[in-house]
Amino acid sequence: MPKNKMRFINDINLKKQADDLGVKVWQTPSFLFIMMGLIAVIVMTATYYISERYNDPRIVVVSESIVVSVILIIGTIITRMVDEIIRLDKMKSDFVSVASHQLRTPLSAVKWETEILLEKENKGLTDKQLKNIESIAFLNQRMIRLVNDLLDVARIEQKRLIIRQRRFDFAKLVGDVFRQFQPTFEERHLEVVLNVKKNLPWAVADPEKIKIVVENLIGNAVKYTTSGGKVETLIYSKDGFLIFEVKDNGVGIPEEQISRIFNKFFRSDNAVKYQTEGTGLGLYIAKNIVEQSRGKIWFQSIENVGSLFAFSIPEAKEEPDKTGKND
Repeated sequence: MPKNKMRFINDINLKKQADDLGVKVWQTPSFLFIMMGLIAVIVMTATYYISERYNDPRIVVVSESIVVSVILIIGTIITRMVDEIIRLDKMKSDFVSVASHQLRTPLSAVKWETEILLEKENKGLTDKQLKNIESIAFLNQRMIRLVNDLLDVARIEQKRLIIRQRRFDFAKLVGDVFRQFQPTFEERHLEVVLNVKKNLPWAVADPEKIKIVVENLIGNAVKYTTSGGKVETLIYSKDGFLIFEVKDNGVGIPEEQISRIFNKFFRSDNAVKYQTEGTGLGLYIAKNIVEQSRGKIWFQSIENVGSLFAFSIPEAKEEPDKTGKND
């Protein structure tokens, strides 16, 4: 089904729109627009027949005044609703930002303490105690990642996401991320392929932010591919951009939900059934980072067949400094 048709269907799905906005169906903007159009058509039709029958200009003027009044009233209601939604959304973003900042301090403290216990103060601890501490460290790291994601979302919404662009070795960055995921690859018995074209130029972007994008895309490919599946990654250069692609034979995305995949907090139905953990923030953050880095992000997916996600970032125009000053 074409994407435009799917978008149109979602736009006129009043029940879904009401659930998303937390209002009743008759309060949704789409319903009010439909009613405004119907009322305008009915009144104008009635005006035409009345004017034909009575031939009185005053009736036409009154009828047109009624049409304008109805449009103004409904337009005012819609405007107030939109203003309220924007205000509440800003309040929510401000709350998330403040709460996330407050959570970072205790989470960082827990991280430091567990690292000290595991690396320096582990003498005399039983295997069970060490496993418990490792579990605390793992769960704490997951919370830190969630808090960082929430902070990134807040910065994106408030137009405060800072991109520090510089030249860096993109292929090396991807290789580092791959080594980071190696234990997970082995644990899930995945067949993993990394293809890097030779003599690639360096990239120009924020390496820390681009690393987040690569981690999200590879992480999703691993997360939603069944044990024994395959994950292929390709890096190449085209038309002044470096292209990163990751392809899997995992659960894929239902066709009717493809248009929403980059929406904040969205997770496809089959992804939720297959993998209960997740926030639905990764692709939203990745898309904003890539676009603010003057690149593009895209994907192809078929349910129960697999997905291919890709993004591009600009190549560095000059050769990197071999002394390592630009690394």
